Amino acid sequence: MSEADLRADDLKKLPLRAIVAFGARCARRVEHLAQPPQGHPEAARWTAALARALELADDFARGRADPGTDPDAAVGEVEACWDLARGDLPRENAYAAIVRATHAAAAAWHATRLRDEPERRRLLSGGPPIDPAAQVADVTTDLAALGAFTAAVDAADAIGATDGMTSGAAADYRRLLDLKLGNYPEPGRPIDPSPGGPLGPLGT
Repeated sequence: MSEADLRADDLKKLPLRAIVAFGARCARRVEHLAQPPQGHPEAARWTAALARALELADDFARGRADPGTDPDAAVGEVEACWDLARGDLPRENAYAAIVRATHAAAAAWHATRLRDEPERRRLLSGGPPIDPAAQVADVTTDLAALGAFTAAVDAADAIGATDGMTSGAAADYRRLLDLKLGNYPEPGRPIDPSPGGPLGPLGT
């Protein structure tokens, strides 16, 4: 599979932790481009928001039982700082990649929690069982896959890749498939997305 051939639905061949790891690594490749310019008055808040966002993704991929930071708070803060990155296209795209990776991680956290809900209800007495939490989890899981894919596209745009995806992202996808970490839409086995993990250096 070439970089240009990878589609959002292809990520659904991976479990959730692998999907989030994919998005996190795409975001990490352009993290340096998303940083505030020197002397920016909101630099401390900006860098803290980016750090919390990426930590959220790393924690989920690694299988942490509870997020180190509240998923909704991480999304809210990184989105609140998004406007600070406007005005420089590579920085905007790099920042967008981190936002999308954060969306993927938050959606994955929520989907996992929803699937753990034990209650089943019936619409009518004697009717077929329904699981509202699982139905919402299905949609939320799809959002996680879409967020990770969009993170990859935004990261490619940030560095000027012409195929809509970087070779590093495509290589990550192939490695994640080969690791056989589980099946969609399950959380799957933990995966360390860092350069020291089984996916290796980030590359480009």
